Amino acid sequence: MTFNGMALADYHIHPDYSIDATGTIEEYCAMALEKNLVEICFTTHYDSNPRGSEGERVMRVDGKAMPLSPETVKRYYDEVRAAQEKYFPLGLEVKCGIEVGYWQGCEEPIAALFRKFPFDYKLVAIHDIDDICICCSSRYEACFSRFVVTEMADKYFSLVKHAAQSQLFDCLAHLDVYKKYGLRYYGNEILTVHRGRIESVLETMAENNLGLEINTAALRRGHSEYYPSMEIVNLARQAGVRIAAIGSDAHKPEEVAFDFEVAAGVAYELFPYCDE
Repeated sequence: MTFNGMALADYHIHPDYSIDATGTIEEYCAMALEKNLVEICFTTHYDSNPRGSEGERVMRVDGKAMPLSPETVKRYYDEVRAAQEKYFPLGLEVKCGIEVGYWQGCEEPIAALFRKFPFDYKLVAIHDIDDICICCSSRYEACFSRFVVTEMADKYFSLVKHAAQSQLFDCLAHLDVYKKYGLRYYGNEILTVHRGRIESVLETMAENNLGLEINTAALRRGHSEYYPSMEIVNLARQAGVRIAAIGSDAHKPEEVAFDFEVAAGVAYELFPYCDE
């Protein structure tokens, strides 16, 4: 899989260490080779919110859900590093990243985690508003029912700002992920609620060098645009926010590099990935 003759990279992949994903690290690497990718980055979930829903602060190890701990993270980290040793000679760069579900107050423990494990790529995502998941099919209504759409957006973008100001992370995942179920709940207003709100957020991201990903998973959820929408991508460019990567947000091996031929055209500034 190439864009203008250049090989592509997928920087948002969840192996089965993520509790909501299937497929081993080996299976994802094999799929990446099959699709002729040059690089992949694993980004297993790490939910930092101690007040979040039960069962979220876990990692699957040997088929069992285990509480997040340095030991469980080490198993994941070591397996990805071993995959790099195996697959690099075969033409695939395998990076070890993580997707931190942000909670305001997580900064100190997450900084300690990053000191212990030097991840190649540190994604941050806003999954919870007032400790309730907005991107879980069983919980989003409990969250959205508390707020009119403008209140929800104000809370969401405030969390993005705090995450950016922490300067702990490389990239923000799926910037307008609130539309995942928000379109169903709030209607079309969710598609424009960023206007007048996101501009200062993007300035904060640019000031703190927090990048933006082009995440293709929205199309798998029935949306007509990626996360974020093209309008937001253009606003980000105007604000000086860098486009950091393309990510499929794969939770199954077959989802790797989903719709990347088109996404690469959106994220044109990423190419070439490496020096010729």
